[in-house]
Amino acid sequence: MAKVYGEALAEQIREEMARYQANIDGRWERINQGLTDMDDCFMSQRVEERGIANCKMQLEILEGDGTMEIEVLLDKTGNVFEPRWIETRYGCKMIAGGVFANSKKALLKKTGWAIGTKRVPCWTKFCAGSGGGMCAVYTGSYQVVRWHTNMVTGEYVGFGD
Repeated sequence: MAKVYGEALAEQIREEMARYQANIDGRWERINQGLTDMDDCFMSQRVEERGIANCKMQLEILEGDGTMEIEVLLDKTGNVFEPRWIETRYGCKMIAGGVFANSKKALLKKTGWAIGTKRVPCWTKFCAGSGGGMCAVYTGSYQVVRWHTNMVTGEYVGFGD
């Protein structure tokens, strides 16, 4: 299947959202007719409501330029560093550019860097909730995250700077 971007992708998302809505409407019809009760469908209700919310987020991204502002650390020459948290034997530490610190504030103090912003492509991703198994699925949600491809233009930019 060919990858689609921009308006063609938006059309596919609108169709997906219509299918979710049809499932929701059909469920209420079955409940009203006494063919099933509301408790039988709690998981599918959650999945379809969350699916509609995801489609709305994706359409909102496609209506814009497909990018968002993220916070980055800039050294004195303008090089970008994106910090990440890692687990060490001394506890959880932030690392960027080979420098370890207990917090972003401590990292900035150690390195003399500054906080800046950068526009990057974005898209949605499912993030599991607390617990495991069905609990993680039920409590999970879709979030807007940095993405490797601009979904409006189809331009691949990767995650490098």
